[in-house]
Amino acid sequence: MEKRASKTAYFLNRALGYLALIGRNVRLPDGAGVWVLVADAERAPWEVAELLIATYLGGDSNRQPLIALLTEFDVEDIDSELRMRAPPLEEVVVAAAAGGAEGVVR
Repeated sequence: MEKRASKTAYFLNRALGYLALIGRNVRLPDGAGVWVLVADAERAPWEVAELLIATYLGGDSNRQPLIALLTEFDVEDIDSELRMRAPPLEEVVVAAAAGGAEGVVR
Protein backbone atom coordinates (compact mmCIF):
# COMPACT_ATOMS: atom_id res chain seq x y z
CA MET A 1 0.00 0.00 0.00
CA GLU A 2 1.48 3.31 -1.02
CA LYS A 3 1.75 6.05 1.58
CA ARG A 4 1.16 9.73 0.86
CA ALA A 5 2.11 12.89 2.71
CA SER A 6 -0.84 14.17 4.74
CA LYS A 7 0.47 17.74 4.36
CA THR A 8 3.37 19.56 2.77
CA ALA A 9 6.22 19.06 5.23
CA TYR A 10 9.81 17.94 5.69
CA PHE A 11 10.27 14.19 6.00
CA LEU A 12 13.43 12.33 7.00
CA ASN A 13 14.47 8.84 5.93
CA ARG A 14 17.70 7.99 7.75
CA ALA A 15 18.07 4.60 6.06
CA LEU A 16 18.04 6.19 2.60
CA GLY A 17 19.95 9.26 3.76
CA TYR A 18 17.47 11.87 2.56
CA LEU A 19 15.66 14.86 4.00
CA ALA A 20 12.78 15.73 1.70
CA LEU A 21 10.23 18.48 1.39
CA ILE A 22 7.22 16.45 0.24
CA GLY A 23 4.04 18.03 -1.06
CA ARG A 24 0.56 17.29 0.29
CA ASN A 25 -0.90 14.05 -1.14
CA VAL A 26 2.36 13.23 -2.93
CA ARG A 27 3.41 9.59 -2.65
CA LEU A 28 6.33 8.84 -0.33
CA PRO A 29 9.25 7.25 -2.20
CA ASP A 30 9.74 3.48 -2.14
CA GLY A 31 12.77 1.87 -0.59
CA ALA A 32 14.28 0.98 2.73
CA GLY A 33 13.57 2.83 5.92
CA VAL A 34 10.66 4.90 7.13
CA TRP A 35 9.73 8.44 6.13
CA VAL A 36 9.20 10.43 9.34
CA LEU A 37 7.61 13.87 9.38
CA VAL A 38 10.15 16.12 11.12
CA ALA A 39 9.00 19.72 10.48
CA ASP A 40 6.29 21.83 8.91
CA ALA A 41 6.92 23.38 5.50
CA GLU A 42 6.86 26.88 7.01
CA ARG A 43 10.38 26.35 8.35
CA ALA A 44 13.44 27.23 6.30
CA PRO A 45 15.65 24.31 5.21
CA TRP A 46 18.53 25.50 7.41
CA GLU A 47 16.18 25.54 10.45
CA VAL A 48 15.20 21.93 9.77
CA ALA A 49 18.87 20.94 9.40
CA GLU A 50 19.65 22.56 12.78
CA LEU A 51 16.69 20.76 14.34
CA LEU A 52 17.95 17.42 13.04
CA ILE A 53 21.50 18.06 14.23
CA ALA A 54 20.16 18.81 17.72
CA THR A 55 17.82 15.81 17.69
CA TYR A 56 20.06 13.11 16.23
CA LEU A 57 23.25 13.48 18.20
CA GLY A 58 26.11 11.65 16.56
CA GLY A 59 24.37 11.77 13.22
CA ASP A 60 25.55 13.66 10.20
CA SER A 61 22.33 15.57 9.56
CA ASN A 62 24.12 18.60 8.19
CA ARG A 63 25.34 16.48 5.26
CA GLN A 64 22.01 14.92 4.37
CA PRO A 65 20.85 15.92 0.93
CA LEU A 66 17.64 17.94 0.83
CA ILE A 67 15.31 17.07 -2.01
CA ALA A 68 11.95 18.52 -2.99
CA LEU A 69 9.27 16.04 -3.99
CA LEU A 70 6.30 18.17 -4.96
CA THR A 71 4.88 16.09 -7.81
CA GLU A 72 4.50 12.43 -8.73
CA PHE A 73 7.17 12.96 -11.41
CA ASP A 74 9.66 14.02 -8.69
CA VAL A 75 8.94 10.82 -6.75
CA GLU A 76 9.33 8.64 -9.84
CA ASP A 77 12.68 10.31 -10.47
CA ILE A 78 14.00 9.62 -6.95
CA ASP A 79 12.59 6.05 -7.02
CA SER A 80 14.56 5.48 -10.22
CA GLU A 81 17.73 6.83 -8.59
CA LEU A 82 17.22 4.59 -5.54
CA ARG A 83 16.79 1.52 -7.76
CA MET A 84 20.09 2.38 -9.48
CA ARG A 85 21.85 2.56 -6.08
CA ALA A 86 20.47 -0.73 -4.76
CA PRO A 87 21.94 -4.04 -5.94
CA PRO A 88 19.53 -6.32 -7.83
CA LEU A 89 17.69 -8.76 -5.56
CA GLU A 90 19.39 -11.80 -7.13
CA GLU A 91 22.82 -10.40 -6.16
CA VAL A 92 21.67 -10.01 -2.55
CA VAL A 93 20.35 -13.59 -2.48
CA VAL A 94 23.57 -15.00 -4.01
CA ALA A 95 25.74 -13.01 -1.56
CA ALA A 96 23.65 -14.25 1.38
CA ALA A 97 23.88 -17.85 0.18
CA ALA A 98 27.65 -17.50 -0.14
CA GLY A 99 27.90 -16.16 3.41
CA GLY A 100 28.87 -12.68 2.28
CA ALA A 101 25.89 -10.98 3.89
CA GLU A 102 25.80 -12.42 7.40
CA GLY A 103 23.59 -10.36 9.63
CA VAL A 104 22.19 -8.33 6.73
CA VAL A 105 18.42 -8.12 6.66
CA ARG A 106 16.64 -6.79 3.59
